[in-house]
Amino acid sequence: MLLRKDLLLKKKSPWLLAVFSGILGFLGYVGFNQFYLEWVFMVPLLVAIRDKTPGRAFFLGWVTGIVGYAGGFYWFTHMLTVFVGLNFFFAGIGLLVFAAFNGLTFAIFAWALKRLQLKKGWSVWWMAPVIWAAIENIYPFLFPNYIGASQYMLLPLIQIADITGILGISFLVVWCNATVFTVMESRLTGSGFPLKKVSVFAAVILLTGVYGLVRMDHVDAAVAKALKLKMVMIQAGEGGIAKHEDPWRFLNLHQDLTRAAVLEPSIADADLVIWPESVLTTPISRKSEQLPDKLFKEMGKPVLFGTYSAERQGGKIKNYVSAVMVDEELRVKGLYDKQVLVPFGEYIPLGDLYPVLYQRLPYTTRFWPGNNIEPFVFKDYRFQINLCYEDLFPNLIHQNMISGVFFGKEMPHAIINLTNDSWYGDTFEPLQHLVNASFRAIEHRRPLVRSTNTGISAFVDPVGRLEKRTAQWTREIIADNVPMMTGRTIYSYAGNWLGGLSLLITLVLIGLSYKGRKQKT
Repeated sequence: MLLRKDLLLKKKSPWLLAVFSGILGFLGYVGFNQFYLEWVFMVPLLVAIRDKTPGRAFFLGWVTGIVGYAGGFYWFTHMLTVFVGLNFFFAGIGLLVFAAFNGLTFAIFAWALKRLQLKKGWSVWWMAPVIWAAIENIYPFLFPNYIGASQYMLLPLIQIADITGILGISFLVVWCNATVFTVMESRLTGSGFPLKKVSVFAAVILLTGVYGLVRMDHVDAAVAKALKLKMVMIQAGEGGIAKHEDPWRFLNLHQDLTRAAVLEPSIADADLVIWPESVLTTPISRKSEQLPDKLFKEMGKPVLFGTYSAERQGGKIKNYVSAVMVDEELRVKGLYDKQVLVPFGEYIPLGDLYPVLYQRLPYTTRFWPGNNIEPFVFKDYRFQINLCYEDLFPNLIHQNMISGVFFGKEMPHAIINLTNDSWYGDTFEPLQHLVNASFRAIEHRRPLVRSTNTGISAFVDPVGRLEKRTAQWTREIIADNVPMMTGRTIYSYAGNWLGGLSLLITLVLIGLSYKGRKQKT
């Protein structure tokens, strides 16, 4: 009987370790904010797959991924119940499908690691961070996110993003997990303490921290010298349902809040007022050069706001999710169309083939992606504009930031994002969105201004500080003097070089695993 229990426990223990890894993973992520757990959360999974085949490692990794994403992204059920109309049971099924899709990252990671280890005998210590960076670089996440974002409070550590992008922090975190596992494995096998490997990792972390401290001082000095524009953000504290039920009331609320704000002595000298995504839901003509007085009556300030726009093409009306900037005379000074649309929020996959799907999902309208990426020009400065969760895509922002450089134009001086995060309720999603987006500020050393209708609205400085921000589901008006930054980072020149290099190395290694004999390195 005892032997049978021991065998049963031995069979179950790898799966329990995989579950434990998933739990540690989401507890260490943004929102739960136990960031130190992220440095060891993969260790139980690495122990679980230590003596397993690549096939079994795949499924153990998948368990870790499903648990991690289901726990960390629990807010996905709110969107499915409130905006898609599913009951709690089917919303739970939807969350599991979402977690299973994103969780495949861990399955692929575990499979590749064991494949290379078994076939070539290469060390987990150096393979794990390379493989993970490759996966984060290429995987088509439904909600882009990075393990490195969990360390957003460790400011000296994350400054390396202006060289490597956010993938560099993910690389370090996974490397730490692999180093801890290597130490544990050395004790299990009696092979001696891996002093060289631990020393190399410790030296890299030390150099990263020193670099971060030096760069923070340098960037802060540049911010102090930079010319400033005062920007005011209006957060109404009302979500998508209120906007859908009474769109004109939603617009009038922003008008009233703005009129009151510009009368405040501390805000009266503001250069620009910013409203969030889709404040105006009645589509404006894309050919409009000046907007009606009733939209911005008595504003007295230039306004950047989210709206819908429309144009007729081939006898059909095409709608876009847009950002528009008007001056004091209501003349249109900039128009940007969202390039990356939200599935089920702004279009339905396969909806063009099955139009009935749009009838069943009343809060979803058919929008078209835009392709105009020209920055907005305001008082001789340039703003890179993006909408909703576009600020989560490093490659997209990088592409838009450097689009004019090849034509002799200066890079934009600031990044501005207009967002509606009310889809996800009062959950961790707005913070996760803000934190992941904040790395765009570090990557390009530009201020990031994020205006949302229900929070979290924030001014993120070029070092990545999130100190000036609103709460969630509150009515607030915040202002700040935003530095107009110049210059370029290594990341702005090289782009996502770490992700591309890691992917190339991983593909070559996997290719080599299908030929030749096992090697020890």
